[in-house]
Amino acid sequence: MKLASLEPVPKTFSFENIIKKSLKPNVRRIDLDGFYPESFLREYGAAGAYRPVSTPGQLGKAIENCSLAGQVCGSTAFSIWCHNTCLWYLSNTENFYLRDRYLENVADATQLGATGLSNPVKSFFGIEKIKLHGEKTSSGYRVKGSLPWVSNLLEGHVFGGIFKTSERHVFALFDTNDPNVRLSPAGPFAALEGTATNAVRFLDAEIPEEMILASDAKAFLGKVKAGFILLQLGIGLGLMEGAINDMRIANKRLLHTNLYLPEGPDVFADQLAELKQRTMDLSIDPIASAEDNDQFLKVLRLRLDAAEITRKTTYSSFLHQGSSGYLERGSGQRRVREGMFFDILSPSVKHLYQWIDSIN
Repeated sequence: MKLASLEPVPKTFSFENIIKKSLKPNVRRIDLDGFYPESFLREYGAAGAYRPVSTPGQLGKAIENCSLAGQVCGSTAFSIWCHNTCLWYLSNTENFYLRDRYLENVADATQLGATGLSNPVKSFFGIEKIKLHGEKTSSGYRVKGSLPWVSNLLEGHVFGGIFKTSERHVFALFDTNDPNVRLSPAGPFAALEGTATNAVRFLDAEIPEEMILASDAKAFLGKVKAGFILLQLGIGLGLMEGAINDMRIANKRLLHTNLYLPEGPDVFADQLAELKQRTMDLSIDPIASAEDNDQFLKVLRLRLDAAEITRKTTYSSFLHQGSSGYLERGSGQRRVREGMFFDILSPSVKHLYQWIDSIN
């Protein structure tokens, strides 16, 4: 008689298990050697980590899945945000050709994606001049110009971006397989080296009409802007969670001196819980959070508060670790550098202040 029914049942799959197996062993390579964890990003997507972006009412779950990775590696959480944002554009476009061709493949990471909105969004506030320009052709648009850095981008990836014509701004999905879309390495940077960040040049690239996400980019941005920003919370919340965990580990051997620090892990855990609740509340209907000014102000203030608290949390974690956090392999100094990036990720802290002021 076979006793197969008495054999142990295999452990249920979890996102945490994938992170532990496929991401955690590579964190130092990602940070110090600029290793891009493509296989993890695809595995995480195949397991369903990104799909909530394209599921109505589930954006909060996508943020949570991103934060799980961010607890271990802020750099990779940023790459996930880049991909999720591309999926967010596809989920909201009225171009059904693009949705049919790309949405499912981006949702399960068969196709990796990115976003190139830093420059155009800054240009709308007079911070920079827009760098991509297009002219209408019989079949679409011809685009030229360059972007200094777009992350999570290699040949074979797609990314959402905006170019300006003589009449309006147009939102398109660009395919890096186009021979007239050229990539070259950007950086080096103080952190986030393992994010496949490249400069992108458009050499009169032909963008067919079917690759247009929205012919009125400003109107489309008005629809997707809250989701764009809320998805970034996965980075900050993950960094905070990881830093708080580091504090508690450090306290096992250094509590006798760490107790003199003005703020400890319990203080930051309370702040994290509040940020999580605000994030989940605003993520229930991100379109409404974008189109209602009062709600969108809450999104901007949440993002600003998250940046400020993430900075304090990661630095306090560094102080809790002491000299071990200053080692090259130390998570303390790494999280501080990743937190610095969260401050300048568009919309940056100073841009958030400007945006809030423009609405008030």
